[in-house]
Amino acid sequence: DFGRNFNAAIDLVPEGDPAIDLVYPQSGDWVETHMSVHGTTPSVPVSLWINGEQIAEQTNRAFRFEVPLADRGYGPMDVTLRAMDGDRTLLRYAAVWHVPTYPRAVVPAEAQGPGVTILATNRVLFTLHAPAKRFVSLIGDFNGWDSGADRMSLGTNGTWWIEKVLPPGRYAYQFMIEDQVRIADPFATDIEWKDERGRETYQHALAHAILDTAREPFAWTADAYERPPLESLVIYEFHIDDLAPGQGFTGVIARLDYIRDLGVNAIEPLPFTEFPSDHSWGYNPAFHLAPESYYGEPEDLQRLVNEAHARGLAVIGDMVFNHMDWNSALYRLYGDDYEASPYFRLFKGENWGFPDIEQSTPQTKGYFQAVLHHWIHAYRIDGFRYDATRWTEWKGYNEWGASWYAYAAKQADPETYQIAEHLPIEPALIRETEMDTSWHAHFRWRIRDMLQHGYLDREEFEKVLDATRLGLQYNLQRLVYTESHDEERVWRAFSHQGISGQELSDRAISALAITLTAPGPAMIYAGQEFGEQTAKTVGWNPLHWELINDPSRQPLLEAARRLCRLRTTHPALTSEKILFIEDQPQSTVAVYLRGPLSNPIAVAVNFGKQPAPVSVTVPQGKGGWMNVIDGTAVVPT
Repeated sequence: DFGRNFNAAIDLVPEGDPAIDLVYPQSGDWVETHMSVHGTTPSVPVSLWINGEQIAEQTNRAFRFEVPLADRGYGPMDVTLRAMDGDRTLLRYAAVWHVPTYPRAVVPAEAQGPGVTILATNRVLFTLHAPAKRFVSLIGDFNGWDSGADRMSLGTNGTWWIEKVLPPGRYAYQFMIEDQVRIADPFATDIEWKDERGRETYQHALAHAILDTAREPFAWTADAYERPPLESLVIYEFHIDDLAPGQGFTGVIARLDYIRDLGVNAIEPLPFTEFPSDHSWGYNPAFHLAPESYYGEPEDLQRLVNEAHARGLAVIGDMVFNHMDWNSALYRLYGDDYEASPYFRLFKGENWGFPDIEQSTPQTKGYFQAVLHHWIHAYRIDGFRYDATRWTEWKGYNEWGASWYAYAAKQADPETYQIAEHLPIEPALIRETEMDTSWHAHFRWRIRDMLQHGYLDREEFEKVLDATRLGLQYNLQRLVYTESHDEERVWRAFSHQGISGQELSDRAISALAITLTAPGPAMIYAGQEFGEQTAKTVGWNPLHWELINDPSRQPLLEAARRLCRLRTTHPALTSEKILFIEDQPQSTVAVYLRGPLSNPIAVAVNFGKQPAPVSVTVPQGKGGWMNVIDGTAVVPT
């Protein structure tokens, strides 16, 4: 534990020597309006010091100091008794807390969980679950940010609450913890986080929760939208600031027609929940229930979801539940007091440098449940990709960790997609929980390695194409991809291998073709369809949209469009069926059929560095054959 959890008590008075006996207060005591300091001393006079200032002196060996506290600030207070025994100084010390008087009362039944509940007749109920905290105040622009104006009541189980009457309007507020730490509401659904010059910032004390009691419900219009089935899902993953630099949610809306016309049927932005400052991938969340304010207002994100649904595109949220940013309100509530915090734990392993969330407590589970239900109900999010579930771990069908996320989300909407980033894949997680599928990094690595280095390992190829050979029950239980935000671009990696010209284009097309014809849901990374080649950067890295018009990229882009449309519409590619044809086992060409033999799709991929003619026996079926890559007819001989 790095020595943080150990305290050593040192007694500076030798055994048998005279010492001051302090009866009250003792270290850790809380005092309110008055403090009676009393005990006995072997020597007089004895003096009382508070926070380094002498308050009084007495000559009684049985001393008692009556100390009024009305004029003293709240917070930690050092109480010291001092007496002289000849040439020796006798000291006795106690660390106490001066706390205000506050009511104890049961949290009103109307409370709809932690955070804010808007009641009738302009009443607003504020709650904060903060066990072991000595006192909490509500501060905001409605009370001049005065921590003494609205002391909160302590309810059961460590929940603090207060009810206020607020006319309809927009308000900023925070919680003041023990008059020491300012935090925004950890359950806030809207955050404003700017410095004095109006710039997005990271300082936790400047994050304000926003409550708009006059906000009208969003007018949803895409009521005819139907969620694509998992078996036909093709996800378009992107970072919002790469897709539409500086334009946020509104900029993404402007790109939706392009994304729809590409042929995919789902979008998955990198995390769009509130993070510190402006430019980030979002894997350092600070407020899980609020959309990132740099990207726009809550209504802008709702509009994005609505517009995506109007185009038949599902919207998948990327949730980071393994850790939170150091400046998150939930972490700042306790800081590194891990024994008191029900949300975080001291963790010695690799965690990207962030505080690690304690997964198993009822408070954490309730928090995650509130987060998921919020995005499903308030934003109509279609499902979630859970980041780093190998690190969050999981237990049982729904006990904690990744199994709890999937269960909690499906309690809100049983049809939502539940996608784990569990690397390497763990079949039991999908088999034994409500998780639907998982990223398949082994597929990505094997396919890219064979294409990049010009070889075919037929046994490994067949394993990653048919994941039932790797322990999964169904191929739907894995999500295939050859490019994501986590690795170098295909075009860049292949070109750095010395591949160029037509061969580079062909191999990039092959990577997409295998991805989009393998059984199971699929994903491409924004820009993969036109050969984006920027280096991997953890942060802002705008797409070069001009490459769409580059003649060298046209074959790849056109193939991507044809393959995506085929993948989402042809029944052969939504089936589990895959048949490998091994007419020439020593060849560098892999051939497989997808779907029923009555109406199959045949795929042939040459991994080698030289042309390799191959003879493939395929069923005649009804109608003719067409080369999907270039749209030309194929006449079997």
